Amino acid sequence: MKKNELLLLECKEKAAEFRNRFGYGPSDPIHLRSFLLQHNVVTLFRPMSAGFAGMAMIVDGKRFMMINHNHTLGKQHFTIAHELYHLFVQENFTSQKCKTGLFLKQEDPEEKKADLFAGCLLLPEMGVISLIPKEERTGKISDQTIFKIQQVYSASVTATIYRLVELGFVDTSYFDIYKSGSAAKMRNLGFDTRLMYSGNQDLTLGDYAVKAGTLFQQGKISEAVYFSYLNAIQIDPLQPLENGEE
Repeated sequence: MKKNELLLLECKEKAAEFRNRFGYGPSDPIHLRSFLLQHNVVTLFRPMSAGFAGMAMIVDGKRFMMINHNHTLGKQHFTIAHELYHLFVQENFTSQKCKTGLFLKQEDPEEKKADLFAGCLLLPEMGVISLIPKEERTGKISDQTIFKIQQVYSASVTATIYRLVELGFVDTSYFDIYKSGSAAKMRNLGFDTRLMYSGNQDLTLGDYAVKAGTLFQQGKISEAVYFSYLNAIQIDPLQPLENGEE
């Protein structure tokens, strides 16, 4: 077995272990926002430079994630799955700023694993295969099938095609076929196109403000840093509450 095949197998096994650990079936879609909230991953959606998709860190045992809200929702979902590898699977992880979706082209070994893990986690093999009509499994995969898989698992078209390439159902020519015009194709077939556009602008998930307050109270950050943390999520700690409340 080739090195890359062994690496993909390793990441597939880790994705399956992750699903089992958190109570997901082998073909269940994962509602990422619910997962982040349920497992106390403080997540900020903020603008980042185009080359970066997100970052993750663990501080005092607490998990944090930042996602580039300028990317499409489908891309953001892949990035979240990528960061989950760092936060829940990678050993001795502390922090990482990430470019995602490069897969085997990643130079950093852990980044390569994170991309492969994200594909396996977000687009599970059993689920993907179940959505491919039998008559298409040995021939051309239709637009309808690609978009249905993409919609069921809330992924990007690129990640969906990459997964189908990994599973041997399509070749790399599909990347060129869907390089442009996918949103129009979706719309014409009656599919929701929201995954093709950016979203979650300045959204914050989790008890970010509470954690910042705890760090301040414990003397781990200064008042100025505490205020800057709150200002980052549009909270002014000096602003009086409405209706005279204190």
